[in-house]
Amino acid sequence: MLRILVADDEPIVRMDLCSMLEELGYEIAGEAGDGFDALEVCRACRPDVVLMDVWMPVFDGLTAAERILREDVCRCVVLLTAFNDAELIERATRIGVAGYLVKPVAQQHLRPAIEVALAQSRRLGESREETEEARRKLEETKLIARAQTILAEQEMISESEAYQVLRRLSMHKRKSMAVLAKALIEQYHASGGKGRSGIP
Repeated sequence: MLRILVADDEPIVRMDLCSMLEELGYEIAGEAGDGFDALEVCRACRPDVVLMDVWMPVFDGLTAAERILREDVCRCVVLLTAFNDAELIERATRIGVAGYLVKPVAQQHLRPAIEVALAQSRRLGESREETEEARRKLEETKLIARAQTILAEQEMISESEAYQVLRRLSMHKRKSMAVLAKALIEQYHASGGKGRSGIP
């Protein structure tokens, strides 16, 4: 069952939203009357979805959403607003908000908005993971290439041979080539670029 945090500075609105959500089969993970409390509740109970008003005291909804998503304490945020504001939607999208609803919210609009937001959030998460993985692999490739060059110079061998040395050492030590490359580069800088690598 999906757990939802409802954040709105108007108690009657929170009560209505909680009632509608429970009727739809969702679990209420908590309530908050301002953006600061919404962040604190997210940190404490890590809900699946935050349903949050844009205009609230302390932290407004956008500020709170940005902090919640940056800290990864909730799967996705759906904003509530009384206005269909293109600039607001653009800023919310930039932050990573996965959906929004215009007040007053009708019950029949809640489930589609939440399900679409969750799907969008999953896609964004997968895209971020793929980007991060590509960045990590690029950094590892650069480390290995740099270590190859250093090893080739120090041992007076070709870079191809240096690569094979690193590869054999990686298998022997059961460490990734990137980890060994980083260690070799650090050793090289610590020695001021002098002496041999010490790699057998």
